[in-house]
Amino acid sequence: MWLLTCADYFGQNSWQWENEVQRIRYAISRMDGKEVAPFALTYRRQMTGEIGYTRQEGYEFWHVFAEQAL
Repeated sequence: MWLLTCADYFGQNSWQWENEVQRIRYAISRMDGKEVAPFALTYRRQMTGEIGYTRQEGYEFWHVFAEQAL
């Protein structure tokens, strides 16, 4: 349900999002709780290749994020 809510929000405010990376960063920032925090942090670092993480091809696409978040 959370992913569907995010997709609806992005669709209703499409002018606000220049690309999928911005959508993913926003969605990650809205993930709350100790159960999802490790996923959110690791996904972002692998998406960007920051802090010594190996950048994962495709992680900048919403559909990949949505699959991984399930």
